[in-house]
Amino acid sequence: MKTKLFLIICGILLCVACAKKPLVVSTPPADPCPMPAGYQMGPAIEVAEKTLNTCPGKLDQVFIALIDIGKHSPDKENATLIQEMLKGFIKENKISETYTKVLYQKYFSPNFVTIPDLKVYSLAGEVIAIKRALKEELACKRIGLVECCNDKESYKHAESQYSRAVGFMENLAYNDEYLKTLR
Repeated sequence: MKTKLFLIICGILLCVACAKKPLVVSTPPADPCPMPAGYQMGPAIEVAEKTLNTCPGKLDQVFIALIDIGKHSPDKENATLIQEMLKGFIKENKISETYTKVLYQKYFSPNFVTIPDLKVYSLAGEVIAIKRALKEELACKRIGLVECCNDKESYKHAESQYSRAVGFMENLAYNDEYLKTLR
């Protein structure tokens, strides 16, 4: 009997102690720079515009997020929507025109933008690094042109340009007779 009474009193004291403490629910602050998400490009572009207005430094992350959203319904229109949005920010001087063009062309143009300006006599030592950079850009073009835009024809053109550029560069870099005439 004493044990039951003791347990009842302990239970009542616990309830009273818990009831006196106010329950505080804190919500995390809203992210001022949310990343676009979802499966539709239209709403994603709206979120991207709000994010870039607030945080223009997040251009790379927003750009990649838009490409990922475009993969859900690949269409050439995806590149056009992204390009129009970027043009607006360039006109407002919120993002760098030069950097944005390079970023856009790296993914959506069949032409390469990472070919460095080198002297022919120093090319032999740079062939491997240049080929690696071109291969990485070709992978970006596959993501942008094929996976986001379903533009296989432009991607084939990019593959062809890659093969020609690498072949030309290797022939030029490793052709000793030609290099001797330049020194």
